[in-house]
Amino acid sequence: MNIKVLIGCALLLGGLMSQGAFAQSCSVSIQTGIGARFYVPSGGDGRYNILGWGNGTGGGATTYSGLLTAAAQRCVLVAAATTASSGSGTDVRDAVSQARTRYAGILNASPKICTSGHSQGGGGSFNAANVIGSDVSCVIAVQPDTVFTVRILRPVAANVDVTCIFSTGDVLAPALPSNALNCRTNSTIYRQVTTSGTHFAPVSGTGGAVGAAMRTQIDRLLL
Repeated sequence: MNIKVLIGCALLLGGLMSQGAFAQSCSVSIQTGIGARFYVPSGGDGRYNILGWGNGTGGGATTYSGLLTAAAQRCVLVAAATTASSGSGTDVRDAVSQARTRYAGILNASPKICTSGHSQGGGGSFNAANVIGSDVSCVIAVQPDTVFTVRILRPVAANVDVTCIFSTGDVLAPALPSNALNCRTNSTIYRQVTTSGTHFAPVSGTGGAVGAAMRTQIDRLLL
């Protein structure tokens, strides 16, 4: 191969890595638990961290299959609560607890745990972080509703890295006037991401631009 091509490839790879491009890709199997659905990665380095997931209001076990399969392909084990009412965070806590026992053999010795969810589950991801406790290091709230279907009960711990993802076409849980403020108020380390898409983008395919923004945060926080 021409030396200029080699140099160009090296520069491109370096640029991608500096932008947070993920270095692993895993295959995924879907398994069921008690009130939980697990998206189990295989490949990469064989040891994984955990993303706990809460559905939006009315969502079920399969509503977010495309989005969560794509998340697990990042080589992260996704522990998804199957409840349609995930705002309290307890169902996500229980799914994560099951995952830590059931998949102990493929998890990192002290796995990073990030809570996440959409709409009611997005607001509930703050509550899930609190009920799980000190093992949680991050929150990825996807189009979080913090007004109508759930309230954030108290701020997360000061060391928890929080990202709230909003989209410009969302009229059900928009950033303004309240949701972004509630996210920020209940966080010490806070990042806000705005992208395109309606409130229902996460339930279609891999989630469109909203799903891509979520995966960028998974790469940043859990890999």
